[in-house]
Formats: sequence, C-alpha cells, structure tokens
Amino acid sequence: MSTNNKTLQIIINSFISTTGLGFPAVLPMLVGAIVDTLGYDRAMVGWIASSNIFGIAFGGLIATLLIGKKPLIRIVQVGLVGLLLLDGLSMFVTQPMTMLGVRFISGVFGGLAYAGGLAAFSGLKNPIKAYGIYVVVYCTWSGILLMTLPYLVQQFGLQGGFGILVFMAIASLLGSGVIPKLSGNIKEKEIPNLKTLLSQKEVVLALLAYFALQVGGGTIWAYVERIAKEANLDGSLTGQLMGLSSVIAIIGGILVFKVGDSRGLKLPILVGVGGMAFGASMLFQSAQPIIFLAAISLFGGAWSIAIPYFQQIQAAFDHTGKVVSLGTIVNTMGRGTGPAVAALLLGDQSFTMVIWLALGAFVVSLLLVFPLLMKRGREK
Repeated sequence: MSTNNKTLQIIINSFISTTGLGFPAVLPMLVGAIVDTLGYDRAMVGWIASSNIFGIAFGGLIATLLIGKKPLIRIVQVGLVGLLLLDGLSMFVTQPMTMLGVRFISGVFGGLAYAGGLAAFSGLKNPIKAYGIYVVVYCTWSGILLMTLPYLVQQFGLQGGFGILVFMAIASLLGSGVIPKLSGNIKEKEIPNLKTLLSQKEVVLALLAYFALQVGGGTIWAYVERIAKEANLDGSLTGQLMGLSSVIAIIGGILVFKVGDSRGLKLPILVGVGGMAFGASMLFQSAQPIIFLAAISLFGGAWSIAIPYFQQIQAAFDHTGKVVSLGTIVNTMGRGTGPAVAALLLGDQSFTMVIWLALGAFVVSLLLVFPLLMKRGREK
C-alpha cells in the first residue's frame, strides 16, 4: 500500500476518533450556549462537561474489555450510531437532569468510537506519527467548529450546535471502513491480559501521569469560555480567538509528526506540560484579548505536543491497543474530574479559581512522569 493511501486512512480514522470526542472538542462554546439558552445555574458548566466526559470514560472501559473479543470496526460503528441518535435527541432536551443523563449516555457511545479508533493505531510500526496526525485533525476540525459554533447557535439555537455533531457521526460512519485496514496487524492471540498489564508499575505510573495532565487540561478547556466571559470578552470574539488558537495547536501536531521520537520523550513532554501550565497562568489576564489569544494558543500548542508523547509511552507497553485504550479512559476520567471538582469548589468564587486547580494538576503530572522518563533514558 502506498504511503499516501496509508496517510489518508490515518486521517479518516483520526476524524472518527475526533467524532468520539466531538462534544468535548467544542465543549467551551456549546456548554456555555446550553447554560445561557436554557437558563441553567453557572455550576452546570462543570456538571454537563463532567457527565459527558465520564460517559466517554465508561465507553472507553467497555471498548477496552471488548478489544480482542469483537472487531474494532464493530465497536466503533456501534459508538457512532449511538452518537448520532443521542446528539440528535439532545437538540430537544430542556430539563437539567435530563440533559445530564442524555449527555452521559452520548458520552458512552463516544467513548466506544474514540477508544476503538485510537486503538487501531497501536498496530502500526510507528504509531507516534499517527497520533501526531490525529492531533492535527482534531485541532483543525475543532478550530473550525469553535469559530463557527457561535454563529450556528445564533442562527439555529442549540439545534445548530448539536446538528454539527450529528453530521460528524454520519461522516464517520461512511469512513469507518478504514479501521480494519489500519488494525490488520493486531492479532487476537497477541492481546495481553488486562490484569497483567496493570500489574506493571510503569504502566500505572504512566496512566496516573496522563490522568493528572488531563485533569488540568480538562479544567481549563471546560471553563475557558466562562473565564473569558467573566473578563467581559464578547462571546463571538471568544469563539474566533479560540478558533485562531487552533492554528498553533495544529503546528504542534505537525512538529510531532515530523520529529517523532527521534529526540526522545523527556524534552517534548517537559516542553508540552510546561507550556500548558504557562498558557493557563496567562489566563489570569484574560481581560486583554491579545493576552487571551496568546494564552490559549500556547496552551493548545503545548497540549498538541504533550498528548502524542504520553500516548507513545502507552503504546510502548504493548502493540495491541489495550494500554492506549486504557489511556482513553484515563484521559477522559481526568478531563471529567477536573471540571467536576471545580464545580464543587466554585461557589461564588471567581472562575480564575479553576486556573489554580489546573496548575496544581500539571505539577502532579510532571512529578509522576519524570521518574518514568529517567528510567527510559537510562535504558537507552
């Protein structure tokens, strides 16, 4: 198979995985629109975000248990059909508790699509390049959505926001035939026992570091639109700035694709996590649009560098997708835990409180992953 065909397949599968994370991708703008349109309490920003993301984590767990027992394409297709139905239903929900329930179930199906899609990359000879392409696709598409979503909601209400997620599910279903071609090297007999994998302390350490990273990232991403609103930035301007920031994130993904692991993992991870922390700290000055743009650009660019290298660490433990699939659970649990903790602590405090929560999580992530990186360095 030609390199161009393989790259196209990776791009299509990256879009499928992005579809599994479709709601979190546009979460700041869409959740803000839900809360404002339906008149929900301000803490519902965190609860809606967490309910959907915890659902994705549960779906990722189901996918992990099914890998090796069911074909990856079936796992992904069930997820996409469920997303299509639940995101369509979300257009007509008005009650807060019903919204939480529907978003949780939608998340479960999203987790199947997301975990199954990423697991297909584990059988490739050099998966980090595929993860780099995934980040580029994720950032490109989410950037387009973040810039257009305020106008869609303005013109069509919440139906416009959820309608774009339905479109993503339909497009992904049409392209799902690439999954067996990418995952052909994954043999059922090679798939290790989950208990065996989790008995390795290096695996656990890597997953915990990833969890802490995503606690910080998920907290910032869930509340960044509210931080901007509290700083009196216009909603449409916020969407445009967030969309523009995706360009920097795309550059980060391209760098990962070009460099791969030729320079090791330590420096890229330190740059990625450190950049996310510095970008988050700049949000304290969100009242200045140029600083807000610089903050979210740095945050997004650093995220797109850090994530593939954390996934590369996971893929190194096995080439069947089990650990990477576990990583999707840890990823989404972190992204859901951060907004939930922030919602519990928020009360009448300023939204900048969530920035401190995120900064603490980034420090914990570095403390957990650094011993693992040092050990890898000694082994080389």
